[in-house]
Parts: sequence; C-alpha cells; structure tokens
Amino acid sequence: PEFHQILSDGSYINALKSNAVDAAACGTALPYAQYSFADFEADYIHLFQMGRGGKPIIALTAGDHKEINKELGRPEFLLQYTAWYKHFGLKIDENEGGNELPDHLVCQLEFMSWLSHLEDTAEDNGALQHGYQSAQRDFLQRHLQPFLELLVTELQRAADRPRSNPVHLALAALALEVTDTLLQQFDAVLDTSNQTTTSGDPDQIAAVNLWG
Repeated sequence: PEFHQILSDGSYINALKSNAVDAAACGTALPYAQYSFADFEADYIHLFQMGRGGKPIIALTAGDHKEINKELGRPEFLLQYTAWYKHFGLKIDENEGGNELPDHLVCQLEFMSWLSHLEDTAEDNGALQHGYQSAQRDFLQRHLQPFLELLVTELQRAADRPRSNPVHLALAALALEVTDTLLQQFDAVLDTSNQTTTSGDPDQIAAVNLWG
C-alpha cells in the first residue's frame, strides 16, 4: 500500500525521474498509478506472478525466457549470475523472506547498484575504479540490457489489456533507457582509459580484470 500511495501522489515518479535525469540524462515520461491499490496489486500478480495457468504472463526471472536462455539448463544458467555475485562479495539471501532467484530482475538491479557503490569507494584508485566500470559494462551488455529489452517488448504487447496499468511498462522503459545511456558513458570512459592504462604492472592488470 505504501508504494502504491507514492505512485499515486506522484512523489515516487518525480523523485525517480529527477534522479534518472541527473544520473544518466534520461527523460522517459512516467505516469502516475491510475487505479486503486487492489487493482494495482491484482495487475501485478496477473502479469508477474500467476496470470496464466498459475504462471506469470511475463516472468521477472531471465532464465524463464527462451529468448535469453537458449541452451543451458536452469541450474547452469543461474550459475552465471551467482558467479558474478560471489566474485564481488555478494550472495543470494537464503532467509525465509529472500526468495528471489539469482536471475531475478531485482537481484540484477541490486547487483548493479552494488558495483556502482564499489566504483564510488575506489575513486582514489584509478585502476580499481576502471575494473568496476568494466564489470558494470560487461554485466549490462551480457545480462541486464537484453533482459530489459525483452521485458519492455512483452509489456508493450500486454499494454492493450483492459485496465492495463501503464506504470510497469514506463518503469521498464526508463530502466532500459538508463542502461543504454550508461553503456554509452562506460564506452567513452573506458575507451579513453584503455589508451592510457599501463600494460606491464601485474597488480594493475589484476585490478582491471576483476572477474577474470
């Protein structure tokens, strides 16, 4: 109910839009929540939890989309994500309330936030900061951006449903726009940095190739 309230009164949308514009020069228009909490909750459950035969219409776990997971079994696919998280000091919450799988959208977004935090704390170490930037770019390219592109496409298809709430599509579209802008920024920074990176210092090489 609290989240629906700040969606309805515009405070969440305004704060998110402002931060997105400040952080990544994005300006996707975000609508307010237009329906009651009961309708909003029902729409979320229908779309993302149990809308068709007890399964979500749009899965928020990347491995449940054949367009993304074309070859691997589910356990092998999930290991790709847990390897990233483990390398950077994270693990999936196994407590009773933490039931998201490693490829869930929430986990991927939280991981990107963690990498951004690590980058900020390494601002006095250029090589280490470069490594965290490279990690963010690689994770965006390999995992998060393709997943967001698919979610936006599927949400666009679902937008014609009666009383479909436009907030979900708008949030996914904004997230995709942010990833596109971030990738452009990382490309510019890393291409410039690579031209000046020392190639003979083993410690520096190890710092840059953080996940190798």
